[in-house]
Amino acid sequence: MDMTWWIRLTDSVRAAGRGDVPVDEPIRMIRDGLGFDCATLVGPRHGGLREQRSQGGPLATGHPVLVNIDYPGEALNFIATTYAMQCPAHRYAVEHRVARRFIDLPYDFRALRTYKEALEPCGFHEGLTVPLGALHLGASQQGTAGPSAVSPGFLALSSLHGRPLPDDARLALTMLAPDLAKLTDPQPDSIRSPADLVVWASDSRIEPRIGTLTDSPFPAKRLTQIERLHRRANGDLHFRHRDTAGRWWRVDTSSAANGVLIRLERTEPDDRLTVRELDVVGLLSRGWTNDTIAEHLGVSVRTVRTHIESALMKLGVPNRTALAREALRRDLDSLDAIRCAV
Repeated sequence: MDMTWWIRLTDSVRAAGRGDVPVDEPIRMIRDGLGFDCATLVGPRHGGLREQRSQGGPLATGHPVLVNIDYPGEALNFIATTYAMQCPAHRYAVEHRVARRFIDLPYDFRALRTYKEALEPCGFHEGLTVPLGALHLGASQQGTAGPSAVSPGFLALSSLHGRPLPDDARLALTMLAPDLAKLTDPQPDSIRSPADLVVWASDSRIEPRIGTLTDSPFPAKRLTQIERLHRRANGDLHFRHRDTAGRWWRVDTSSAANGVLIRLERTEPDDRLTVRELDVVGLLSRGWTNDTIAEHLGVSVRTVRTHIESALMKLGVPNRTALAREALRRDLDSLDAIRCAV
């Protein structure tokens, strides 16, 4: 690629970071311009990296998939979960913070489970992982990815041919990684209003720290369930909830000494999303397909499509990729979606 193409690509990445163009535009440009067949942009994952399989469902604790261009569903799910959380090839790329091809690894990548189970069946012969940050571990973890770990997002590309990407293009992608990272990790709002209620929960114990339990939109049993979901997710939860009186709440959880803090704040309805639309958007933001969402929520695929179309209109975004990114940026999630996922 000549310099002009790289300048146009950089402009496209930065425009997507500002929200001027869809996020998939620069990813598609990378795939097509560099001669790959498939590409996916995967967001960072906060929390532990242990693999957890939901009952009868997909691996739900993996990285969020923000863009998918032509990866088959099973391969994409493998990349966002097992590859991102267990594969030594991915860890090697993240630790060295350089775009890595198959040939750059100090061992035969084709002998690994990632290649044999997910890539070889698709006919892929070459690939590239571009890490979009460094792996951060809690001080107490001493080199093992535990509950306080943050695994960065990444760009993955695969090709049906066996030609490795040239070194100069690999270096250019590595230098572009900080701009690509801005597409995967929206910054939270800097101003946070006071909580209406803060509850400390652990096992069967519940203690209010701010406010009283009579102000809670949840019964005690549900607060205990939220505490357990927090532990199963190995990371903080952020979701919206409408109580029986029709009032909306923002709920955030965080780990505390010997328990979990549940922060509840009254909020306005977000763009008039209904409770079921919030469920669908929450699962869509995790990379779930319409069929999988329908199965877990007990509705038809047609109903899922209707909810997605309604959410697109209400949030003013053009496609499901942009909808997923907006959901991550604004914590548009629900307790039912989290229950399905973890």
